Amino acid sequence: MALSGYGVPDLGAYDRQANDLQYRFNTDSASNAYGRFLSQQRGSRDLGDLTQNYQRGLPGAYANFNGRGLGGSNRSGLQQRAMRNYVGDYGTQYLRSQQDMTQGLQQYDLQQANNQQNYTNQLLSLQGQKARDIANAALGIEALRPYLGGS
Repeated sequence: MALSGYGVPDLGAYDRQANDLQYRFNTDSASNAYGRFLSQQRGSRDLGDLTQNYQRGLPGAYANFNGRGLGGSNRSGLQQRAMRNYVGDYGTQYLRSQQDMTQGLQQYDLQQANNQQNYTNQLLSLQGQKARDIANAALGIEALRPYLGGS
């Protein structure tokens, strides 16, 4: 029979529970860190692809105007406006993609902070329960003192 059946807390059980909490925290943290890494890698790749596509499309955009006689050294107002739009659209799209990546990474950071807080709360609760059980066992022993010849 376990000691807890006699009013004595099984302190090893608290250590096992604390170890289990630590294990779950570590595995959750590792999974979160890996997800964050993948998200960051994916976001960086998307930004790189966006820039590469812009750079590859730029000569074609100029060539399109040059082929219609709207480019060259005389640069028409139509070409200037279209190129401003092209560059502006790229800048807007790049900024939005960068913000999306940052917000995604912030979500992983928030999840890790929540994991840490949850682990800390559960560990404090376990430590509190352990202290209460030890105190109750001490009270039980103190209550037996008169029957065991103590004063």
